[in-house]
Amino acid sequence: MVSDSFFREAELSPAERLRRGICLAGSCLQEKFPGLGGAEFFLQFGPGFDTVALFDREPLRLPLSQLPGMPLQATPDQVQPCLLFGVSRGVPVLVSQGHRHLSEGLGLYPCILPLATAWHLGIRMHLFIDNGISLIPEIKTGNWTLLTDFLNGYAFSPLDGLHELLEQFFPNLNHALSQELNSEVVNALDQVGINFRLCTYQALPGFHFCTGAEAELARKNGADILGHDLVMEIILSHALGCRVSAAVLACGQNLNAGHSSLKRHEALATCQFCGTEFLRGLGLALQEISRARNNAPQIRLPDAEAGEILQKSITIKSDKKHPFKLLRKEEN
Repeated sequence: MVSDSFFREAELSPAERLRRGICLAGSCLQEKFPGLGGAEFFLQFGPGFDTVALFDREPLRLPLSQLPGMPLQATPDQVQPCLLFGVSRGVPVLVSQGHRHLSEGLGLYPCILPLATAWHLGIRMHLFIDNGISLIPEIKTGNWTLLTDFLNGYAFSPLDGLHELLEQFFPNLNHALSQELNSEVVNALDQVGINFRLCTYQALPGFHFCTGAEAELARKNGADILGHDLVMEIILSHALGCRVSAAVLACGQNLNAGHSSLKRHEALATCQFCGTEFLRGLGLALQEISRARNNAPQIRLPDAEAGEILQKSITIKSDKKHPFKLLRKEEN
């Protein structure tokens, strides 16, 4: 455990603070998690999700509060986030079960330290799983969505002040969400009967459910689903050179100004109810991505075709073929 005084130097830039933090956190995780060097994926789960079904056997566990500079108190959901390291269908994975939220008022550092540490340790595939509120009738409570685009509802970028860590100071966010990872997630989850709606996500500052007017404005901006997090993580992971995918479970709907029945405990209960089959399919996805990465050349979806897919924002049905299926070579 490192004293927080290590980070209190007035002249310390945000990038230097994060750089020191991830070096110390990386050493801590390597000590606590033997074999971490072989991890291929970093997964971050929002509150309400139980990750037990993801692992082949009981994973190793470390509270996030034991990493340098991290807060000790529970989140507003009374959760103590922790890091897990284990094996899913033979694939080593580092998992954040729960995470710190920007709206806690503790700054950006606690929110991005886990993913930045994963990057520092050489883990270049990041998947984010969270919950949100549907803004359109087609996405009902309990439906899964896969992000193809996003809107940053915060007044700043997670890259502000961190340019010293980046190879490119102005990363192109048009490719922040990996088409290849998305296609593998779609294919794998299709095997367990889970279909995705491709959607645009907007991050909403503050721990509250939005008003009807806010929901309408988000819809006019092109958002299909609204949440409190994910955008900061997606932007930074991509800027650091990682391949990123994000799935959001709809835990309620806000379709008109008179809607007032949304409850936080109901949203978290929906996450638990819908999580088991999703985790089984996610394990399949990790296995297939790992196999393709280690044994076969990657196939990139042509840009023109990808643009057509994303523009349609289609709902993929398990009994129909769709363009994502073209990405994977059939095994002989």
